[in-house]
Amino acid sequence: MATESGAAGESASGKRRLRSAPERFIETWIDATVGFLFCVVLPIPIYATGEPFSYGVFGTEVTIIATALGYGVVWYCGRRLDAFPRASLQGNLSYVAPVAVITYGLIAALLLLMRVDYSRIQFIGSGLLTLLWMGSVAQLRARYLIRNYAVMPGSSRALMPKSESCRWLDFDDVYRRGIRVDAIVADLSADLGEGRLAALADAAISGVPVLDRRYIVETLTGQTPLGGLTPNEFGALLPSRQYLLVRRALELLATIAALPLLLPVLAVIALVVRFDSPGPVFFLQERVGRRGKPFRMVKFRTMRHGAGGPSFTTTSDPRITRSGHFLRRTRLDELPQLFNILRGDMSWVGPRPEAATLEKGYVRDIEYFALRSIVRPGITGWAQINQGYAHEPNEMRSKLEYDLYYLKHCSLWLDLVIVLRTFAVVFRGTGAR
Repeated sequence: MATESGAAGESASGKRRLRSAPERFIETWIDATVGFLFCVVLPIPIYATGEPFSYGVFGTEVTIIATALGYGVVWYCGRRLDAFPRASLQGNLSYVAPVAVITYGLIAALLLLMRVDYSRIQFIGSGLLTLLWMGSVAQLRARYLIRNYAVMPGSSRALMPKSESCRWLDFDDVYRRGIRVDAIVADLSADLGEGRLAALADAAISGVPVLDRRYIVETLTGQTPLGGLTPNEFGALLPSRQYLLVRRALELLATIAALPLLLPVLAVIALVVRFDSPGPVFFLQERVGRRGKPFRMVKFRTMRHGAGGPSFTTTSDPRITRSGHFLRRTRLDELPQLFNILRGDMSWVGPRPEAATLEKGYVRDIEYFALRSIVRPGITGWAQINQGYAHEPNEMRSKLEYDLYYLKHCSLWLDLVIVLRTFAVVFRGTGAR
């Protein structure tokens, strides 16, 4: 009798098959259900008077509905954000905290406009419980959900990225000992031989996922490796046109709506720059934009007017003014690029534009560098939040791999991850020069 998917045993052909890993400690549905009970249901007896929903919808019932809606939105967004590399909630609640604040704030504003009575203390308490729950689950996932991967061929194990949540095992050893694994990671560009290809087919029949090594490296590092990139993959680097159109409309609306708040800030910074050192308030530089089209990017001037030196900035650069150090550390010198966004030269999120004088050298020396211009450049980007400032060839190559990952996975959720992590980078003041 043939064994079931994922069970130990022999296939119909008499060959041993790999076994899939058992159900893990906290699966998604358990996480969502227990979290709902903890954040929404458990506190009800504290503030409820009588049996909820017995006599209609009043303050207690509205509070239950509002907290359930808030929890659902925050949990869903948190799980989506958690799926991206280097965006784990574990130790990084600053990513999901803004989502919680915005979600619960919008719900509270809606209830206020509708003049509906509800328990404000319980509503705020539910939001705090939601953050506590998501942080606790993230810690449990990081500590207990260690994934076992069988790597083929075994020599590729040394090339796999280091990760506390992944254990890289030799495929032949796993196959021989019948160890349960979460997936098989195979270097499909290598000559695996008929025997190993047949073993991969048997593993797939048994329900064990078979993943390309490039895919798993991309998933863990947030970079699309240049090694092995072929023209056949260029199509995957084209973001959805529909999403780009929708994002363009949203960022225009958001920029116009933010101008009344940001114009006073821009005016104050302009005065500080003007009186800090002689010279113009703004710094204009030709950069390379979408599809290689040049444009003039505007920033607040942070260097002494007329100072010479290299085109890139060094650590503790003597050319930087007193106010320039603060503006660069907080990224406030980038605020005038709002007008580049309104003109259509830039977006809020995208690969950072390079100076035209440097772009030519990078395109010449680094293969596929020109692919960054598929989309509009951004004020912030995936490479910026993960790597920061770069100008050396190896650094620029790594930066390109981050940018290619962004192109390949461009979406609302990845853009949201970048925006949230940008706030964290700004508050820490890291990666600036």
